Amino acid sequence: MAASVATDPQIVLAGLPSRIEGIDADPAAVWIANVVLAAEMLPTLMRVPAARRRPLPALARVGDGLAPAPPALAVLMNPPYGRVRLSATDRERFADVLYGHANLYAIFMAAAHQSLDDAGVLAALVPTSFTAGRYFEPLRRLLAGDTRMQSIRFVEDRSGVFGSVLQETCLAVFTRKRVRRTTVTSAGSRVSEIATIATPRGGRPWVLPRRADLAPIAAGSSTLPLRLSDLGWRVTTGPLVWNRRRDDLHQHPARSRRPVLWAADLDGGRIHRDPARAALRYLTIRDDNDARLMVLTEPSVLVQRTTSPEQRRRLVSAVLSPETLTDWGGGVVVENHVNVLRPRQEGPAISAQLLGRLLATTTLDSLTRCISGSVALSAYELEALPFPSLEVLDQLSVLPDDEFEAAVRGLYHLDGSR
Repeated sequence: MAASVATDPQIVLAGLPSRIEGIDADPAAVWIANVVLAAEMLPTLMRVPAARRRPLPALARVGDGLAPAPPALAVLMNPPYGRVRLSATDRERFADVLYGHANLYAIFMAAAHQSLDDAGVLAALVPTSFTAGRYFEPLRRLLAGDTRMQSIRFVEDRSGVFGSVLQETCLAVFTRKRVRRTTVTSAGSRVSEIATIATPRGGRPWVLPRRADLAPIAAGSSTLPLRLSDLGWRVTTGPLVWNRRRDDLHQHPARSRRPVLWAADLDGGRIHRDPARAALRYLTIRDDNDARLMVLTEPSVLVQRTTSPEQRRRLVSAVLSPETLTDWGGGVVVENHVNVLRPRQEGPAISAQLLGRLLATTTLDSLTRCISGSVALSAYELEALPFPSLEVLDQLSVLPDDEFEAAVRGLYHLDGSR
């Protein structure tokens, strides 16, 4: 649902959009909604100048939450989630925030953004996926354009707030004012202060600390100039969707089969054959085209795309070295719960060994927790990781492991330096 305080000011209770879910405008249900809203909105009503107040509960009305609205001083929303097929008219209206499929809560946030007046404020209780996911890059550009994130509060215990909600959730507040700092807090049994950071800008994934001890990395990483592409590396997702090739998976090797490398084979920072995957260890390669699409024959760096909550690290990686490739028969089939980092061209700016050492640090693991609040780590989010300059990386490459870890912490300000 969404409520807006318009410049009349009127308060509008907007339910699910009628063109998508349908609205039953039963008079009794509307009356109940009015009474409930009246009770909940009393603190807000007290802040409206007396001369401009309207009596509650007559201020509430039920309607289409995506319909164009009059200029609003504030929009408060807990919008519906999920993908939706838009009409041609709506797809044109929201073209600036669409990439691929349309997500309902993103569309609601865009509609609210359109309705804000020059001093307007938007407060949205939504999944945190909009802060990092590829599909939400246009929405981030919009929200960081002529509005600014004033604050964000992460909901710690979703089970006590929402039924059957698995996503990390937040209350994000955006304002038309040109604020330069964003307040980050968390809410569980109490509200905890986390940090005050530079206001996120642009469409890249926003680095937002979920804990106070991670706050320095949000500031430190913002000054680092390079991304994986600048280092000469690109990220793809493993091509094998195992349940689509179930009949081609086997326990034993054969002439036409290649070994499968699973996410479980990366535990511990090294590549090994996990016994739990022994029955599905080899894939039949059907023809040359299948081999070209499925078989990885070049050294690379592998990263688990999905981790489990009980795992100590969110960023789990391992180097697929020439020696390891030889040990696995010269080529492997990578399952799609693994991201593959490979050179964009011959002679990347840093080696696979150095990249692997960087990704294995606790610092980069902490950084990924500021970008992705879920157990999933997409290729897009990996590509957004910030790195120091090539000159600094070259100096790091000769350090022994203990000095290497400490030096990386300093570069990302996790040692308290500024």
